[in-house]
Amino acid sequence: MQIILTGAAGRLGQETWRQLVADGHQVEPIDVVPTPTGAPGIVRRENLLDPTTVDAAWRGADAVVHLANHATSYGLDGRMVFTENVTMNFHVLERARLADVKRFLFASSVQAMRVERFSQDDSPSQIRSLPLSGASPATPTNPYALSKALGEEQLRYFVQCHGFTGVAFRFPALFPTPRPRGITEVGPHVPLDEAFAWSTYADAARAIRHALVRPLSGYRCYLPASARPWLDWPIERIRERYFPHVPIHGGLPLRSLIDLRALADELDWRPQDDEG
Repeated sequence: MQIILTGAAGRLGQETWRQLVADGHQVEPIDVVPTPTGAPGIVRRENLLDPTTVDAAWRGADAVVHLANHATSYGLDGRMVFTENVTMNFHVLERARLADVKRFLFASSVQAMRVERFSQDDSPSQIRSLPLSGASPATPTNPYALSKALGEEQLRYFVQCHGFTGVAFRFPALFPTPRPRGITEVGPHVPLDEAFAWSTYADAARAIRHALVRPLSGYRCYLPASARPWLDWPIERIRERYFPHVPIHGGLPLRSLIDLRALADELDWRPQDDEG
């Protein structure tokens, strides 16, 4: 496959790039920053905020993997993060449409579906139900999260109106290596309504690889996370302590905080980096 990869210089971008090349795909890596040391090739520098850019090289591509966005709004001007992320998303989607590229993968975030409730707060969870999945409703509560939730809706628009096959990944916190077992303390400023979800860059890239080649159609949204929370407590203890009033889909006992069934059934993806 010929794949356009935006955000190729980032940590997830580089890992995805390496895995795609190892699979034999042709990758066109794009980013606004220079090629980082250790990258598997040369990044083509480009500002995706520029609406006038039209690249004939995109025509004939099989898919776009769009990872390029500001990665947070904490400590930044929320107006800038929101505006630039949403603008960038539309430019890339429209560019794919003009080039007749029909498969589009978008890096959303778990933040699109969680309320700002941190470990030092006593407020109740606002999660609608557990376990979480890509089907959980979006409830963004910061500018970055709002940009990601709207990015999902932008992708849905191109699926419905322009015949795209669109996949949004609500990536949780990503790490270079698996989270170690034995973490039993919850420090301050932990976003509780992310349900202690995590993954590795390698597992996240594997989800992208699977979504590129599986026989999908329409719009899909997934939460590719580890099967185990990074907090090393029994699931029922976590539920009782942090989510006592959250409805449980399927009833008790709660067996996992994250529902991975759609990822297994539709993408044939299962986390490989659970053992820390």
